[in-house]
Amino acid sequence: MATVISKPILINGKEIKNRILMPPLVCFNWADDDGFQTVDRQRHYGLRAEGGTGLIIIEAAAVSKEGRLATSQLGIWKDEHIPQFAKIAQKCHQEGTKVILQIVHAGMKSVGDKVLVPSPIEENNTKDNSTQYIPMTLEDIEKVKEDFINGAIRAKKAGLDGVEIHGAHSYLLNQFTSPLINKRDDLYGGSMENRFRLPLEIVSAIRIACGQDFIIGYRFGVNDPTFVEDKYLAQELEKAGVDILNVSNGIGIKNLDVPKDFPFSFITYMGVEIRKAVNIPVACVFGIRVPKEAEYLLENDLIDMVAVGRALLADPNWTNKAIKGEDVNLCYHCKPRCKYSVDGHTCPWFKTLNF
Repeated sequence: MATVISKPILINGKEIKNRILMPPLVCFNWADDDGFQTVDRQRHYGLRAEGGTGLIIIEAAAVSKEGRLATSQLGIWKDEHIPQFAKIAQKCHQEGTKVILQIVHAGMKSVGDKVLVPSPIEENNTKDNSTQYIPMTLEDIEKVKEDFINGAIRAKKAGLDGVEIHGAHSYLLNQFTSPLINKRDDLYGGSMENRFRLPLEIVSAIRIACGQDFIIGYRFGVNDPTFVEDKYLAQELEKAGVDILNVSNGIGIKNLDVPKDFPFSFITYMGVEIRKAVNIPVACVFGIRVPKEAEYLLENDLIDMVAVGRALLADPNWTNKAIKGEDVNLCYHCKPRCKYSVDGHTCPWFKTLNF
């Protein structure tokens, strides 16, 4: 039973077999303090590949130990991390699924006693009064760029199809692009062009280092005071070499008017609107749990790919079931937060996985 979900799409010349994307969903407490998995990610992502998902974005991997968003986060800051991702790539490719790795530096949200930030920050923006927040020098910025580049090179060596650069959710690159956080007065702050400089330089450098056939995605945080600036950044990312935008929330947007008849969240709407500004595929996300919701977005040509997150945690076979018209396991949207954000084994559906 063919549906609009099953229609292939090209991303940088690589055919993705359908329009369902698994966004990066960090499984906290599934890795040790040195960035190595303690729970088998080949099995975790392999189940979603077996379930038909077209493109999988592996959860955020830290490009440096000092830039981790959690002590139990996967790492890609040294060559010894490569094998754990190579196993994921091998399994996903066996199922005809393309797979890329999200790479991140958490900036002011990093764990540790001393944390690098774009510029001095106000107390109400800090996560912990005991943490020392250190404004980045130009040398620090160069080091971060190298860390992102090296992380992408390691992803390529692992056999992955590409990387997604994390520029949303108030992490470092999002902090640089946002005038609410970035108060620098040099070439990386102030004007819109200066605030956008770091992510654009990283994209351009990864394209050179990893070649033309390597997918570069960007987790795009709609985060500026005006949507006009967001659209400009999206266009500049496309020019720099980004192949797909995965649109989510960022910092401080207050003035986005969502039409009353739009049936999904404002985060989903942001993806729909950003798509109008670029000529590369765009994915939208947030709270899409059942196939009819993905079908609506695709059938009405509102988006290129639909990112199905928690629903794919609840049902690894979500994509195949959606294509066949079968009922899916319905995510319970556990409160106060998804069980996978603490330990996936406590998800109500986990016991069905034979993990």
